[in-house]
Amino acid sequence: MALSACVAWAQPTTTFTKITTGPVVTNLGQGWGAAWGDIDNDGFIDLVVVNEGADFLYRNNRDGTFTSITNSPVVRSASDFGGGLSFSDYDNDGDLDLMVVVYGRPPNTLFRNEGDGTFAMTDPNTLPSNGDEDGVSWGDFDNDGFLDLLITSDPNPSVRLHRNNGDGTFREVTSTSGLDQRVGYALAGVWGDIDNDGDLDLVVTYWLGGGRNSIYRNNGNGTFAKILEGDAGYFFGAAWGDYDNDGDLDLFIVQGGGSTLGNDVLYRNDGNGAFTKMAANLVGPLVADNQPGAGCAWADYDNDGWLDLYVANPGLSTSGGESGRKNLLYHNNGDGSFTQVTTGSPVNDVATSASCIWGDYNNDGFMDLFVANGGHTGRQRDFLYRNDGNSNAWLKLKLIGTVSNRSAIGAKVRVKATINGTSFWQMREISGGDGSFSQNDIRPNFGLGDASRVETLRIEWPSGQVQELANVPANQTLILQEPPRLEPTVKVLNGMVELKVRGWKGFTYAIEGSSNLTTWQRLGTVTNLTGTLQATDVDAGGGPQRFYRLVVP
Repeated sequence: MALSACVAWAQPTTTFTKITTGPVVTNLGQGWGAAWGDIDNDGFIDLVVVNEGADFLYRNNRDGTFTSITNSPVVRSASDFGGGLSFSDYDNDGDLDLMVVVYGRPPNTLFRNEGDGTFAMTDPNTLPSNGDEDGVSWGDFDNDGFLDLLITSDPNPSVRLHRNNGDGTFREVTSTSGLDQRVGYALAGVWGDIDNDGDLDLVVTYWLGGGRNSIYRNNGNGTFAKILEGDAGYFFGAAWGDYDNDGDLDLFIVQGGGSTLGNDVLYRNDGNGAFTKMAANLVGPLVADNQPGAGCAWADYDNDGWLDLYVANPGLSTSGGESGRKNLLYHNNGDGSFTQVTTGSPVNDVATSASCIWGDYNNDGFMDLFVANGGHTGRQRDFLYRNDGNSNAWLKLKLIGTVSNRSAIGAKVRVKATINGTSFWQMREISGGDGSFSQNDIRPNFGLGDASRVETLRIEWPSGQVQELANVPANQTLILQEPPRLEPTVKVLNGMVELKVRGWKGFTYAIEGSSNLTTWQRLGTVTNLTGTLQATDVDAGGGPQRFYRLVVP
């Protein structure tokens, strides 16, 4: 999947409409983190914003507008300093739960989705807080099908890893994982499979305290090894994305600035566990902006097949707080370089911006943009920009894990399409939290330019299973479920074989048996109600061989 040559062509223009009405953009808050997530499973993403003060929860009305929900436990009086958040289905019951971490009081809170879009607070001791935490990211680092949780904070320690026990509880494994760092104030911890070996690796960024931005490789045995130690300074958000379409994750890190100016950092993944820090003469102004930033997010906003980048800027710290600055949008030229976009509201509105997230809230196949504003500087209005789209094609997916975690976090999706006469691959990895305190829409969205179809769609699930589809028509949203896993367990009396189905609660399966792979006999249709499911084939002893398969009705 090598980088393809870029051929100049008449790229359709893309503009944004700034939304000026509705609670999302008229409520005043001191915004920090934000996350898109479909809390009620209606197919439209909703929005949560963490503030200094009461948080915001907005339900998508499915008509381009939102309703502010004020009677949810999610909408609480948060800490003095705000914090981060991330959606995931941590209990694999089919709906998105929400983790919110805060700097100060009240403590971190895991909100369990009750299945109808409402939330209940779990026991505060489920994930205890040290009181000074900012970042949060979900990822199944041990590939057991249950999402684990990483929290970043000040150095006591600066990174805390909580392993999901699979029963609604967690166990901290920081000290045994190799991540027990007690230097530096960690701002962001973001999971990503940097070497395509099927398990999640990690980047941690540091603000103050002598910590240096670090990449850790997952050893596959519950431990991590540091493979890159980068810059020290005032760094905020980080985001993985395959900007050069060569099949592996590259890394962008925002320089926070503090009381000084500095440049952001782009690391190109060289594909062998090594990274190259890119210079401005190779990639353009995104590493030479000399501005303090906070959040960052990749998305192909114009659907031309190449990931673009947005950076949220809080402005320079002053004695009176922070002075707002314009945010930045960089268009990917398709040759490894970027051009700064200078027209339109997303790059000309001024605020103290803390985070930015992309999400297709109106399901038209083009990524819209939300920016959380305020931070420490006082109450401000947030920004919401609707992508007006163009004539380029697209493909969106919603993935449902069965053996893997149900949110499919950590899954890699690859598409091959011919755009403007050139055939090349694109890749997205579903993230459990990135940027700065934030989380983008977890539904991977691919721009397809003038392609009318995807030649090959490949899903690499965290479980190791791989699905491929051919000749997929463009301009649609596909809902794809990971194949369940059928496992023989033990033979019982009279030749009967007991079978075990690995999959989450609520799924219905048909189990079929055959002695020749041609004629199949249905052994039964069953619904998994408890999280484990077993069935018995009484005809297993009738011949020298027997085959089994699962069918999803």
